[in-house]
Amino acid sequence: MIEIALAIHIILFVGLVIGLNERGFVNLYSGLSLYLVFHFVVFVQRPLIVYLFDLRSEFEFMNFMPTEDVFLQTLFVADVGLLSFIAAYVMALGFRPMEPTFHYIRPSRTEARSLLISFLLLAPLIFYSFFLAVTMRQTYGVTVFQQLGEINMTIDPATGQKLFADTTAYVVNARNFAFPFAALLIQMRRGRWWSYIALFFCALIALQLGERWEIVISTLVASLMTLYVHKRRAFTSIHYAGMVIVLALFVMIGQNRDSLIRFLTTGAIEFSFDIAKSSFGAHPDFANFDFLSFVVAKVPAVSGTYSYFTQYLGILTQPIPRVLWPDKPVGSPIQWVNLAAYGNFGSRTTSLVGDGWISLGYIGVVVTLGLCGSFFGTAFRRFCQPGISIYFYCAYFWMVGLLLQWARDGGYKILDFFLFCIGPLVLAYVIERMFFGRPVPVADSP
Repeated sequence: MIEIALAIHIILFVGLVIGLNERGFVNLYSGLSLYLVFHFVVFVQRPLIVYLFDLRSEFEFMNFMPTEDVFLQTLFVADVGLLSFIAAYVMALGFRPMEPTFHYIRPSRTEARSLLISFLLLAPLIFYSFFLAVTMRQTYGVTVFQQLGEINMTIDPATGQKLFADTTAYVVNARNFAFPFAALLIQMRRGRWWSYIALFFCALIALQLGERWEIVISTLVASLMTLYVHKRRAFTSIHYAGMVIVLALFVMIGQNRDSLIRFLTTGAIEFSFDIAKSSFGAHPDFANFDFLSFVVAKVPAVSGTYSYFTQYLGILTQPIPRVLWPDKPVGSPIQWVNLAAYGNFGSRTTSLVGDGWISLGYIGVVVTLGLCGSFFGTAFRRFCQPGISIYFYCAYFWMVGLLLQWARDGGYKILDFFLFCIGPLVLAYVIERMFFGRPVPVADSP
């Protein structure tokens, strides 16, 4: 039965991609295309690999083994999420495919001033965070940072989440505020080779800490911005080569998170790689199908209830630094579903589909993925209109890039990434409106 279900699952995905592409909805710059890639990696190829090679490492880690019924239901839930995203996305476009204008967006004088003021205001935090990145321990499991200093951290006993004890993540990770300014340089210099240095410097600082999302998202953003500046509708061979390199780095760093730090601090070279234990094998990186099967099996059968979207109440408490509120609850102040109580789910992610299932089963999946698809459809429709501001132009690329992170992690934690990658642009917009007024947009050059 699983073989038949997998065949139908794959045929459905391929049919959707072909149909959307023939109707012009699959666009390089759209969130739809990126979600299709994500769905393929974690919900199409992953269950196939899990079944064919009997991968059990993640199930054993979670102290859980899915039955055939749970396996089949997980495939169906993933497909419901995909169809909900596609339907809402297409509706947001008015059922009409759209294309970017490929007009070169340049900031007006007041926009440039506002962006400069925004950078100057954030610069002290950015440079202090860079200082922390090269002198103190910030990441989990990289023990060599203890030789250089340490930021005190605690572990929440209920969720297993690592928490800063005597500082705040807003300060420690403030270096990420530099990303939108670094990407803006690529736009301003029309993709000249040296305009990428700032962006990849920011990503490499995170890389030497064992963090990977920055290098993946920044590479994607840089590639999309370069293609747009050169009015291309598809990736070139150079971009494909770059993505292969970044994917290889992502996979290898997953197994060697502290190798670069150890080399920089001790000179020792320790590197290992096992394809069977890589991100495409017995590793949690692309194992969202495994995690989703856990979620589907435990909620509401074991939890006894859905969360009814109460996990999003954490949006109200998240902005308050823990250094100011030591007893701040981890996540939502109301927790009706705690996956860590039903198995070893620590450090695993629910995905956006799983988060919807936790909220209200199939209805939650349709609502969550529908809202996400509508959001990215509306954003793409706006992106394709002439006369957009430099703020929205730059923010759009980061929104699309961060969809990968949101789809993988689920929940409201994506707001942290939005804060760092889009927040400085919002700040510049507010500065312009408050101090310079909103000028007449500069006409786009063809």
